[in-house]
Amino acid sequence: MQGLTVAIVGGGFSGTMVAVHLAKAGGVRVVLAEKGDRLARGAAYGSRCEAHLLNVAAGLMSALPDEPTHFLDWLRRRDSEAGADTFAPRMVYGDYLQGLLDEARQSGRVEPIRDQITDLELGDRVALRTAAGRTIVADRVVLALGNPPPADPAGIAVAAGLRGYVRDPWTPGALDDLAPDEPIGLIGTGLTAVDFVVEARARGHRGPIVAISRHGFLPQAHRPSAGPPRPHVLSAGRPVTARALLRTVRVEARQCQSEGGDWRSVIDGIRPVAQDVWGALEGAERERFLRHLASRWDVHRHRIAPRIAALLESATRSGQLRVIAGRVESIEPAGASVAVRVRRRDRSDPQVLTFGRLVNCTGPSRDIRDSASPLIRSLIARGIARPGPLALGLEARPSGALIGPDGATNDRLFAIGPLLKERLWETTAVRELRVQARDLAAHLTRG
Repeated sequence: MQGLTVAIVGGGFSGTMVAVHLAKAGGVRVVLAEKGDRLARGAAYGSRCEAHLLNVAAGLMSALPDEPTHFLDWLRRRDSEAGADTFAPRMVYGDYLQGLLDEARQSGRVEPIRDQITDLELGDRVALRTAAGRTIVADRVVLALGNPPPADPAGIAVAAGLRGYVRDPWTPGALDDLAPDEPIGLIGTGLTAVDFVVEARARGHRGPIVAISRHGFLPQAHRPSAGPPRPHVLSAGRPVTARALLRTVRVEARQCQSEGGDWRSVIDGIRPVAQDVWGALEGAERERFLRHLASRWDVHRHRIAPRIAALLESATRSGQLRVIAGRVESIEPAGASVAVRVRRRDRSDPQVLTFGRLVNCTGPSRDIRDSASPLIRSLIARGIARPGPLALGLEARPSGALIGPDGATNDRLFAIGPLLKERLWETTAVRELRVQARDLAAHLTRG
């Protein structure tokens, strides 16, 4: 569509790749707004710690779905020893994305803006307001805000400005000014907690690290010998309850292992139909999945590089890293430190642990209504967009077009990535996001 202006709010992977595809299509002016200094990298690939590795091997990390070896070929030009099974540093992948954006900018069709979009108004066109007081006028808007920051642990009141407590783990300098022997506490044992263990050790930290979560599950590791994805068993008689889903996957994993296989190939085989399975779960069953199965799915589905798994094992054997399965009951100041009251699953009486730094690694907030984005809060408050029944994200059509409270489709506002979690669930990894970005760009240029 000639003369079309598309404003993209958010400059991480999703926003960058929509911009890249629109630039290739031609005839579209793109304004790419990013409030921070991680343009093209986002939180995922903005790390400057070389020890932070991708969670997926290079052979599967192309940002272009129609060119499956694109990243691997780029990486090999940079490192002749890299192979399909290489787990590259995340900062290197950020360089890759930056290069793609730079190419798009050279077309003259992409204009990056370092400012935060705080609100918008719908008229003949869409007027976006920025924190700096600027107005950007566009025909279509893409919300590519990425994962929201975590909320404080459920039911816990944390004093504002509590010294030593880091609510948002991606706040710059979260581990600065920490003495080498000072104890670190991590609330959560998922990928974010793993990142902090890795970074602390890379900084030479020697003190104890205690990670606390309800089940005490650390992410599983990739195993190159696991074999190809096993043909999934969920299409025929597709499970419609969380319990049936768990039972089906367990049976298939045991069968696979009895045949000399690896459960990882079962999980990988489910990946192509995960969205259909999620769609087959009704509201109450989705709630059960979130309460009882989501953490188990995450640790098996979102696996870590073998080298990172070996680092965690070493830290555990040395006694530096300890994982506690339990519930955090309170977080209080303790002089210059932070005291955490924990009720462990294996003990009836609570335990109080004291840390020099306590980092909230519980993962992205699962309630879009509490979004840290002023734009999302405004869209919901003014009835332009509506949360899904579980408030995991915004309701949208398959195209990504937002749905208003009256059920009407807004053909000018689109979402991509984690904002679509209510509809898609699996919408945070490159393999899914790269397809969303390509398809959304194609839809916008057809409109």
